[in-house]
Amino acid sequence: MSNEGDAGTPITIGRNELNLWADIYCEARVSRITSVPFATFIEAPYRYLEEAGQGTALECLEHGHQPLMPAQVGAKQRIEEAWGKTAPQRNHLALVFSKKD
Repeated sequence: MSNEGDAGTPITIGRNELNLWADIYCEARVSRITSVPFATFIEAPYRYLEEAGQGTALECLEHGHQPLMPAQVGAKQRIEEAWGKTAPQRNHLALVFSKKD
């Protein structure tokens, strides 16, 4: 697949990588959370995962976990928004997944 990059230069992506990103797009439910079609998503997948609230999706999938469900993304965004209003100067960590020992 070939596309235009940010600087107008063509970008070529192999079929395996395209299939990998298609799987990530589906598993992260990007189309259910945003109105971004796959053809747009593939141009900047990391950006669109972040915009969909699925910035941890790759780590989750790498560790055998499912990304957040759309309702969980909404809850996460509400919590982050409330946290930002009450403690804007604090830094906090994102919970990616929990692991039983």
